Amino acid sequence: MLLRKSVAELRPLVAPVGAEHLPLTQQLINEYVQSHPRNKEPGKGLIASWDHSLPDVIEALLARGLDGVEVLIEYSTPGMAGEADVILAGQHPTTKDLSYVVVELKQWRKAVVSPTNPIAVDAGYDKPKLHPVRQVQRYCEYLVQHLAPLHGHPDRVSGVALLHNARDEVASLFSLPHSSHGRLYTRDRLGDFEAFLATRLEAGVSGARAADVLCRATQYEAPSSSEAFSRVGSPHPVFALQKEQEIAFQEVYEKVRSGGAKSGRKKVVIIQGGPGSGKTAVAVELLRTLRQEGYKVVHASGSRSFTKNLRRTAVDIAPYGKKGAAEKQALKDYRYFQQFGELPENSLDVLIADEAHRVRIKSDGRDVSKRVKERGLPQADELIRAAEVPVFLLDDWQSLRPDEIGSVDYLIERAQACGCDYEVVELPGMFRAEGSAAFREWVTKLLSLRPATAPAWVPDGRIDVRLAESPEEMESFLEARIREDNAQARMTAGFCWEWKTPKNGELLLEVRIGDWHRPWNAKDGVQFDDVPETSQWATDPRGFAQIGCIYTAQNFEFDWSGVIIGKDLVWRDGRFTVDRTKTYDGKLKSSSVSDQRVDRLVRHAYHVLLTRARSGIVIYAEDRDTRDALRQLVSGTVSDSPLAKPRKKKLPPQVTKTEKNVAEQLTIEFD
Repeated sequence: MLLRKSVAELRPLVAPVGAEHLPLTQQLINEYVQSHPRNKEPGKGLIASWDHSLPDVIEALLARGLDGVEVLIEYSTPGMAGEADVILAGQHPTTKDLSYVVVELKQWRKAVVSPTNPIAVDAGYDKPKLHPVRQVQRYCEYLVQHLAPLHGHPDRVSGVALLHNARDEVASLFSLPHSSHGRLYTRDRLGDFEAFLATRLEAGVSGARAADVLCRATQYEAPSSSEAFSRVGSPHPVFALQKEQEIAFQEVYEKVRSGGAKSGRKKVVIIQGGPGSGKTAVAVELLRTLRQEGYKVVHASGSRSFTKNLRRTAVDIAPYGKKGAAEKQALKDYRYFQQFGELPENSLDVLIADEAHRVRIKSDGRDVSKRVKERGLPQADELIRAAEVPVFLLDDWQSLRPDEIGSVDYLIERAQACGCDYEVVELPGMFRAEGSAAFREWVTKLLSLRPATAPAWVPDGRIDVRLAESPEEMESFLEARIREDNAQARMTAGFCWEWKTPKNGELLLEVRIGDWHRPWNAKDGVQFDDVPETSQWATDPRGFAQIGCIYTAQNFEFDWSGVIIGKDLVWRDGRFTVDRTKTYDGKLKSSSVSDQRVDRLVRHAYHVLLTRARSGIVIYAEDRDTRDALRQLVSGTVSDSPLAKPRKKKLPPQVTKTEKNVAEQLTIEFD
């Protein structure tokens, strides 16, 4: 949040003084520069919103005598995509309860709703924008899901979108039904906007208490990927989709409802996003919504650990006596990419190809029939043919093996070769790492995945980044997070140690650094007491005792992540350099794989490992020169002061009476 003041305090700040900007805008610019890494300045659009849209909000409040209402400008919580432009905090005039109004401000003068997607809007930008009413609805839903005083009390918050520059030119935007969490006002409806504010906020009452409750509220963390998939049978949304996530969801949903390929030319939907951008959220909500409406939907992946974990979760949550049936159904619901070559064309309504960067050139393996192998179709073509609406979710920087060729360009090529249209939706948001888009950008530059000089990490108050001087230091610090904060933590490493088949009933201590020896996670099919199976390593607490390899850690996330950078990635001459002779990944040791390809895939692997954390990450480099270089880029160490903020609490997806009592108690504390 950039600024919090009462309407009375803001009144003189929105009065023109003949300067370039209003006093309020200049104050917000100063706050923005001070609160952003490297003193980043706000964009022109944001400044224009402060100069021209905010005064209309303040004047509307003043017109109704709402001087005591507290105004929270650019409000955000970790994990939220961007900031809510304004939140108004006060007391409800009828119920006398806490009352909040989220206001989304737009500078648009013209906007037209897409003829094929009711929540996608052409507002003159390069790409469609989310309908502002749906955007504010999703903000409200997010706050209700994640803030204790609102969880179980959705009536405490409402939302509006204000397009103060627009009139009839945005008439089509009113076709989207409004709700208590989202309605639209334009220049010619400012009187209605004032009237609505008066129904939600009481005049003559200070909003300080309500603002205090919101600013100090306990936050509930979003579910992990495994937890999220376990809730696909819930009648309630698991995630409040935001911005581009909602556009991607609706793109698929509308295509399915219109009949898929039966309604005309088949369309392949390609959803691209980096780590933590919300691909899982889109996949979960598609599965949940479409299955409830009776569509035949299958989830597919190229990861054995991930798919087996989803199947296991489906069985674990099944009632006693129905686990056998749940196991059979899970085998149908969650499949591998190579299992679709035998399916009749368009036999599924929707196929969600998750982690599609792991699509192979062709399907192979013992479970692939001779007929499919002889036909020799590209694996992507098999996936496209199987469903009326094929959906691919991917990150171009997460392919790990030489035969993994999934990319946006490749999938477009295969869609066209199959005679299909295509739609690419990008997810630029960040929901992992406490919503730190800066951290994700830093990692890509650090690994030279983008042509840029590796910058020093500038703490942004979201994710905690620290270095360890030894693996022992890393392990001790992470053990403390588990013990003291009840956090989920895991250690992972680059593939720089041999991964052997265990003997004599125990895992071998393959990962060796000095006197510190730890085993890799168990290989697939290996079962020992006190050692989780490969597919459960990321979710079973016993997994902390083993080091996760890239193929086991991909697709999962942890509160705290410890990453060991092995000698296959070392710092030389001002950048990371790959040494392929130090890798034990058999797929990369082949002489048929070029040095350039190996270089890219090793960087991809560390990109995955370094982006698994939700709250904090500890990095240790085995190479001394690399450790020295990282000290120049990262100031935090495991020996620094204790954590700056408590970990967020977990919360079940449905609201119970107990949860309502908790929220009410949090409110009472500020009376």
